[in-house]
Amino acid sequence: MAVKRKVIRSNVMGFCMGVKAVMGKVDKQIIHEDSNNLYTYGPLIHNPQVIEKLRLQGVESIESPSDADGGTIIIRAHGIHPEDRKKFAENGYKIVEGTCPRVLRSQKTVTRYSEDGWFIVIVGDKGHGEVKAIVGCAKKYAVILTEFEAEALKIPEKTLVIAQTTLSQAEYDTICQILIRRDSSVKIIKSICPATSQRQNSLKELTAEVDAVIVIGGKNSANTKRLHLSALKEGLPSWHVESVEDLPEEIFKYETIGITAGASTPDWMIDRIEAALSGSAISQ
Repeated sequence: MAVKRKVIRSNVMGFCMGVKAVMGKVDKQIIHEDSNNLYTYGPLIHNPQVIEKLRLQGVESIESPSDADGGTIIIRAHGIHPEDRKKFAENGYKIVEGTCPRVLRSQKTVTRYSEDGWFIVIVGDKGHGEVKAIVGCAKKYAVILTEFEAEALKIPEKTLVIAQTTLSQAEYDTICQILIRRDSSVKIIKSICPATSQRQNSLKELTAEVDAVIVIGGKNSANTKRLHLSALKEGLPSWHVESVEDLPEEIFKYETIGITAGASTPDWMIDRIEAALSGSAISQ
């Protein structure tokens, strides 16, 4: 007897507000504005399929004004180091602001406290674009991510702690608890995007209903990696995939499969993977 496989979507997944907004700005530039000499500051989002699609539409990624001969530069949701923004402006580029409002808020907060002499502790991935953009607003700072780093950190007077917006709330809470235990005067900023927590909470609800989980998103996407780790912590078989081609044969033995996706994963990619998972029955 053949049993139709059931695929259940997480209630919260896919493009976040910031990514959706910047993708809309790119589409507007391509369709309604001048698409010639159109660039993004670094890869627009952490999704290779979307980046390739943009490249085929003539949108290239650059890191420096010298990488092109001028044109329009779209700032990604992660933001941009203030000095890099200044260089693009000085070199005659038209700048289209695509920074997520929450990241802009973090940058403004760090700028304001830095000017008042505060030491800034940024909790996040050192190599992440958002962290690099926030670092550019700080005068005295440290970037940490682990409990070990929090225990070893020298905490000056007037220390402010702020997180990468896509960090998991649990990770941030753990780091903050360590820093507060070591010095109760540290000031904690609530900077994590609610969509991050909603995505994690929705995944936890999903794991109660399924036999296995597929997490969809770029392999270089930090929030997608964290979703995959969360699924594994719930004790379920889980795989992090970018495309249909990445689906493991093993997944097709499960009767009920949950799917979730990182903040840089487009709906069309989610739809393709759901169709692939739903397309065959299980023999029993």
